[in-house]
Amino acid sequence: MSTFTIRYAGKDIRVEQDSDNSFIVNLPDGLLFLIRKQDNEGASHWFEEGADNETDIVREIGITIESHQMSDEDVPRNR
Repeated sequence: MSTFTIRYAGKDIRVEQDSDNSFIVNLPDGLLFLIRKQDNEGASHWFEEGADNETDIVREIGITIESHQMSDEDVPRNR
């Protein structure tokens, strides 16, 4: 499990990646369990665990997580 921080709503938010598509987001008012699913065209959609619709907040946090992951991949690593 990896842990990283994203910037959301003007605050640093801790995110734990539980698996490739499962994330635990530590929001100030509680934990948010997110699942990333891809459609048949490869587009990502974000859902709160146990829900079947993508809300604006969940989508925004999901996009922020994806942006963080993409920027992290661009960082050169010593091998």
